[in-house]
Amino acid sequence: MSRAETESVGDATPTSERESYTGQSVKRVEDYDILTGRAEYIHDITPPDCLHMALVRSVHPHARIEEVDVSRALDHPDCELVITGEDLKADYNPMPSGLPGFEEWSLATDKVLYSGEPVAAIVASDRYAAEDIADRVVVNYEKLDAVADAMEARTDEHVIHEDIGTNVPDSERFEFGDPQTAFEAADHVVEGEYSWGRISGVPLETAGVVAQYDTENDSFDIDCNIQLHTLVDDTVYDTLGYPPEKVRLNVPADVGGSYGTKIAIHRYCCLAAMASQYLDGRPVKFVEDRVENLQGGDMHSSERDYKVKLAVDDDGTISGLDVWFVDDFGAYPRYPVNQVLKPLAVLTNAYHIEDVGYEYELALTNKTCQTAYRGFGVPSHLYALEMIVDEAARELGMDPTAFRRQNLIPPEEMPYLIPSKNIYDSGDFPAAFDRIVDIVDEEERVEGGLLDPEVVDQRREEGYIRAASPSIHVEPGVSGSDWTDRQRTDRDTLEARDRDDVEELPEHLRGSIRPDGSVEAFIATDSQGQGHRTIVAQLLADALELTPDDVEVSYLDSVEAPTEYGTAASRMAVMLSGASEGLGELLKTNLRELGAREFDAEVEDVVYREGGVEHVETRERLTLAELRDRDDGEYTAAAYDYQHPASVREEFDDALTGKLPVYPTAAFAANAPIIEVDTRTGQVEILKFYTLRDCGTRLNPMIVDGQAMGGLAQGIGAALYEEFGYADDGQPQAITLFDYLLPSVKNMPDLELYHQETPSPYTATGAKGTGEGGMIDGPAAIATSLNTALAEFGIVTDTIPATGHRVRRWLRDAGVGTEGVGR
Repeated sequence: MSRAETESVGDATPTSERESYTGQSVKRVEDYDILTGRAEYIHDITPPDCLHMALVRSVHPHARIEEVDVSRALDHPDCELVITGEDLKADYNPMPSGLPGFEEWSLATDKVLYSGEPVAAIVASDRYAAEDIADRVVVNYEKLDAVADAMEARTDEHVIHEDIGTNVPDSERFEFGDPQTAFEAADHVVEGEYSWGRISGVPLETAGVVAQYDTENDSFDIDCNIQLHTLVDDTVYDTLGYPPEKVRLNVPADVGGSYGTKIAIHRYCCLAAMASQYLDGRPVKFVEDRVENLQGGDMHSSERDYKVKLAVDDDGTISGLDVWFVDDFGAYPRYPVNQVLKPLAVLTNAYHIEDVGYEYELALTNKTCQTAYRGFGVPSHLYALEMIVDEAARELGMDPTAFRRQNLIPPEEMPYLIPSKNIYDSGDFPAAFDRIVDIVDEEERVEGGLLDPEVVDQRREEGYIRAASPSIHVEPGVSGSDWTDRQRTDRDTLEARDRDDVEELPEHLRGSIRPDGSVEAFIATDSQGQGHRTIVAQLLADALELTPDDVEVSYLDSVEAPTEYGTAASRMAVMLSGASEGLGELLKTNLRELGAREFDAEVEDVVYREGGVEHVETRERLTLAELRDRDDGEYTAAAYDYQHPASVREEFDDALTGKLPVYPTAAFAANAPIIEVDTRTGQVEILKFYTLRDCGTRLNPMIVDGQAMGGLAQGIGAALYEEFGYADDGQPQAITLFDYLLPSVKNMPDLELYHQETPSPYTATGAKGTGEGGMIDGPAAIATSLNTALAEFGIVTDTIPATGHRVRRWLRDAGVGTEGVGR
């Protein structure tokens, strides 16, 4: 990988002459333990006398449970416990649902609704015995017709939830501006249909939990790797039927990835806790194996079918957009929220379009339930939008690059209010777009470059087509919890809300001075490898004029921490950096007051400098250790809550008082992946991926690079390889990593990263969210280049992933024989 210089577009001037750690590639404090094998994951936690749990899972996608015979399981000498759904109904509560009216238990009761759904839990002395015993449970089913296709599910021929009465439990249409008039007046109306396949995060570490019931205090201690453990802890304590202070969720500092998918693993936490309670407090452990993770781990992401229309005029102006889609929810609507509304935060991407219609239908099918995944429904929206843009350019006979360039939002309109009331905070989209075009022209469309015309012609003679087509995509950052609540509010109540009803949970950070003068800070949310501790150490070191080594950062469990939104939605760099700056300033103010008391002086006569306070006239000085020695905790410990950037600005009033998503930062990326299509096999190879990224102030460039590379790797997987396919009868077809193809070092291209920095005017540090970039913009960028490569055959990438067999089928349908082109 090579990297060009970083360009500062906005005001990024350092505010102090002291060298700042913020903005430097400080090595991550998390990495030492990870790289030396000292990191402790859930699988490493096994308390004394611990028992192990295995699950009996449904082999049918849709069936009525006639009987669960556990007698042979109970006869096994190593069996400690068997739990069924009927047991849970007698003693606990159903799990919270993502839509009102649905009831789902931690174990299936009357019916199973997807292959892999847990039916019974077995607890034994070890996992091997537990799995053997699970095989002795006999479940008698009455098989029912399954619904595997979301479009077919909409006909309600086979209703999955009889008590609900329909497979489409929710739908809604939004209209912004006057899309009907825009389409009636347009010179051209271009229409397209596109499908986005079912993918997911597939973290290295699967879901895991170790739970123990405290018989003396009637409470639970649960170690788990759940994501957002201070926000979704109600999924556990509500299901157990206990108040939050009785259910302690602790997430270790080391978690092997989540990408949103571990938000929904509360089922495992509940079952292990219930088992421990049934067993009078013996600890119970469960770690999902890979097949469970891929098949039935409640971890699949959204799967969508789109119908998109674009209104365009002869001069190339886009005047209207209409998006309709069906989102395949799987068997149950998952808590806490669906993924169909976040695309409203980037409804028109980087394009100036004023009149837009947006409509969705949520369809239930006999598939694994849907949960959050990196990008939260945005990647598929941007993909569908870019495909219709390419189709419109073709109909107009325009070069797609010129067509895109003509319709970009100009920089003089920033901050820019998009039709759906979210605001892009800053950025120069045309400049970024032009820059990526220039980079590719200068590096690759020259002699010896990958797109050297002679080289391209030669490769075509050999059956390969090369192309690159630039595109630009916006990454909405820093969601707030209030939006989650608004989505669950019924529409009549929502209409009566005003700004005073809006609640945004701030980011909490607390810290204290240790006796040796070092600083200990506590983050109130969890991490899945993002580098939160490093960012906080950098920011606090700068604020208190220390070194990052002087700051140790740990995490709070769910009982100690206030309810937080936490790690999701490209949020933490912005929120944690704001909280770190605020905490640092608060501590310095406190320490000056303490110094004034010790010096018998006025606060104005005391300054904070380089890890201590000084009297400005007498030059008396107290170090942090000395200050700590003179304090009982009143001055040397503090907590700070950084408010969500949108909640303090009137510009977001319209969105905040409705159901619309509010994402106050707009990171963006201009991409130009160079691809090569083997016209004989349909295989697509990315030869090099050029990307120019702007996430505002880069707090730690090395972490930003890591996020970009990881995100793009996932984007490449989504675009070309990954898919949870299902047979027509609802049986999953990808339950091993032989079937579900992840990108690896073998098919990752060279990534050419370029950066520019346009600080956000809305955030304390100028940082924008960047945790979902790459996955958000990568698939659409790849599909755009693929469209250019296949334009001569009239092919548009109508399905993601564009696997080899799909591309080959498109070519075959276009008349390209097995010998490919140029032969």
